[in-house]
Amino acid sequence: MKELLRIEKLNISFMMKEGKVDAVKDVSLSLNPGESLALVGESGCGKTALCRTILRLHSGHSHVRGNIFLREGRQENATRIDRADGLQGCSDEGAVDLLTLSEDEMLKVRGSRIAMVFQDPMTSLDPTFSVGDQIAESIILGKGASRKDAMDEAIALLDMVGIDNAKERAKQHPHHFSGGMRQRVCIAAALALEPDILICDEPTTALDKKTQDQIVELLTRIRRERGQTMIFVTHDLGLVEKVADRICVMKAGRIIEEGSKDEIFNAPREEYTKELLYYARYGKGNTHTHGDIHFHGGVTHSHPQEKREPLLTVKNLSKSFELSRGSRHTVVKDFSMEIGEGEIVGLVGPSGGGKSTIARCIMGIMKPDAGEVEFSRPVNKQIIFQDSAAAFNERMTIGEIIAEPLLLAKGAGKAGEVNEKVKEVMRQAGLEEELIGRHPYDMSGGQRQRAAIARALITDPDLIIADEPISSLDVSIQSQIVHLLKELQTERNLSILLIAHDLPMVQHVADRIIEL
Repeated sequence: MKELLRIEKLNISFMMKEGKVDAVKDVSLSLNPGESLALVGESGCGKTALCRTILRLHSGHSHVRGNIFLREGRQENATRIDRADGLQGCSDEGAVDLLTLSEDEMLKVRGSRIAMVFQDPMTSLDPTFSVGDQIAESIILGKGASRKDAMDEAIALLDMVGIDNAKERAKQHPHHFSGGMRQRVCIAAALALEPDILICDEPTTALDKKTQDQIVELLTRIRRERGQTMIFVTHDLGLVEKVADRICVMKAGRIIEEGSKDEIFNAPREEYTKELLYYARYGKGNTHTHGDIHFHGGVTHSHPQEKREPLLTVKNLSKSFELSRGSRHTVVKDFSMEIGEGEIVGLVGPSGGGKSTIARCIMGIMKPDAGEVEFSRPVNKQIIFQDSAAAFNERMTIGEIIAEPLLLAKGAGKAGEVNEKVKEVMRQAGLEEELIGRHPYDMSGGQRQRAAIARALITDPDLIIADEPISSLDVSIQSQIVHLLKELQTERNLSILLIAHDLPMVQHVADRIIEL
């Protein structure tokens, strides 16, 4: 066995209330030292389930069959940790079947041999500790470093992944960071023990195009300088052209096509692969718009046929966060906007530009330093968060999560009526009814985000603040969701603040667009 990782006939299924659900079916693949392998497929195809199983992070009610062999890594790294100590079940040439190891033995693998950057960064970070402490702690435990040396290394890692003022920001907690910045922190944490294999599960979905390119460039540089072996998971086939040597295309739990980057892009065999290439070249929605939009001074304006009365008015909003004693970081300064009755307003800007902070101030989750947030009448407002997994109670089923706002509302109705309403909004959000009994950890990132949209719809709100609601979705589903929002606006006279970093997709449906 010359491969660093070899998977043989892997099958993964989950035991649900409705019966057994097959997530991965008879998958075999290999990963060579220093290679970047891309797993590509639309949401729900089994990519994340496969990667989590490599690290033995599958849930207790899953059933796994097959083999996952890991060979001893780069010799220059062998002194970091005595990885072979206590590992049992080794096959020829020092390979070990990860599926035969105990949990204690797997602790010698996670982080040191294989590390993972998860799709939802907020669920990977502890909200009670600073980001610097979290990275430093793993360095202390994994390398035996002193706390000072570990913190110095953590700051250097944060600086490497593009966190400005890394020494001060290392003292901050995850909620002080934007979604894109939290993902950079997670990449830094994953690199802390210099793993032989780095698994990146949709690491750029929450990032704007500029930051996405920076992260891809960073990962490419890491590969070049460290000889890093990598598995890159994404639904965007266009993205992997920059980072992959070899591509495996997944559909419905199976690998349906495998080849080099040139083979997949220049001579795809399967119709599904050709469809993914079409979406990659689609430009994320630049073919048409619903409104008459033009740019003017950084803000795009529509030409509405009739003047809309303002539902929401934001005046001179400012918000800053404390970095350290006597030092503050201003995120939003003197921001003003209006949203009219039945209007879709797009708020577009780079990661870290203050979009999510504005949303939280409007919802009353954060208190601004200065400025006013005013509504013209009592308003039922809902928010769709960027990190859907972080917003969900993992002990609740998806049906319970979606129904919760309705059950908390006065006069929610009988149980049967609530269940029918849940199914109705699930259909509107493009979510299969059979997922109603699943838990968030048994769903893909895209499925969770659609559940978040359904949850926001269930109380028939007047205003929805959609904070990056499409960032974790496939391009084909992104188009469906933004058109759904447009339909809801028309049918219900719904007001929507659509926050995104993807300007072309927002242009599809927005009446006005504000660029930060």
